[in-house]
Amino acid sequence: MIVFVVCCQLTALVVRAQEPILQLPDSLKTDSIPPPLYPFLSNDSLISYYVVEDTAEYTYGMICADLDYFLTTYPDLVHDQPMGQSEFGLELRTIRIGRPALNKRSVFLVGNIHAREDFSSKLLMKFLNVYLLAIDGKSTLYPNAKLLLDSIDIYITPVANPDGLKIAHDDLAGIEQAFALVKDSIFVEDSYTEWKANGLGIDLNDTFDDGNFELKKGGVVHTKPASEGYKGLIPAEANETQALQNFVLAKRPLITASFHTKGNIFFWADAKTHPIFKNVDTEIVQKAAAVSGFRVSSISKNPADYGCGLENYVRSKLGLIGVCVELSRGDKTRFQHPDNMFNLEVWERAWQLPYLYIENAVIYGSRIEENARLYMGN
Repeated sequence: MIVFVVCCQLTALVVRAQEPILQLPDSLKTDSIPPPLYPFLSNDSLISYYVVEDTAEYTYGMICADLDYFLTTYPDLVHDQPMGQSEFGLELRTIRIGRPALNKRSVFLVGNIHAREDFSSKLLMKFLNVYLLAIDGKSTLYPNAKLLLDSIDIYITPVANPDGLKIAHDDLAGIEQAFALVKDSIFVEDSYTEWKANGLGIDLNDTFDDGNFELKKGGVVHTKPASEGYKGLIPAEANETQALQNFVLAKRPLITASFHTKGNIFFWADAKTHPIFKNVDTEIVQKAAAVSGFRVSSISKNPADYGCGLENYVRSKLGLIGVCVELSRGDKTRFQHPDNMFNLEVWERAWQLPYLYIENAVIYGSRIEENARLYMGN
């Protein structure tokens, strides 16, 4: 298990530039990753409080059970937030961390839009576990965990694609009949273990209605349902996409962070919407790079390549900050790294990132809201 005995100050690398397309420092364009900041693997002092499975397969059923545990154990802090259902009728389980009364401002953390990328749900569940321990005073990893809830609500959807996750895990209980009706019509790139799409063979992160659906080419390799690379016939065709779009339209989170696998890189800006943020997005991504060692992508210029992800939808439709975070080393395969590599590949590098987005939604809240107001013409 992991030791949570260190707290740290998140440092800001603030760059202000006059040009709408910014030149990032060379240090943020490198593939090099710094050594872990702290010896997380040397102590198990919190083992009696620890809930989330971080060394073996972590299934949708286990995630739901752990969410129920947190709801029961922390009833004044963890609240169920209905969002909708998958194509096969599974709940898109979402929780709100916050005071009993809703806060005006929020941040939204999303995992497992792509089925096989379950390091993303594992990160968000482990973060949730430790964040609550920090509020309880059992961990010093997130020092202002309780104080931040005075200013912001935290929404977490650990599994945005539960049908796909169950297919990738060969765990078809509850969806077996529905999947049996369609599976023969879905092209499988490799094996079910590498399944990326939803249960109907639609690659969800190519489907958001950001205005670029007809242009979308990057990653799209199939014209019919497939385990990956098929965007569907119309924008937001999938139930899961519709539910996520409706949620961000209703809640308008200041920052939406969508977690994926692999690459250790941030996809954070496109040429069309980047000027909206007046460098706030740049300041935040530089902080995120500083604490993780992840690369920062160049600002995307071609909608055919970058369009139709959740982060693109949030930026284009709401004028709010949306970022895609790719976790763990890339290795040019479809396979995720083994489950027992999660702590080494993800947690040691990314443990600060969910907290950083929450903290910076508070720090930059007024500026984000004003930029969005101007963008939306309100």
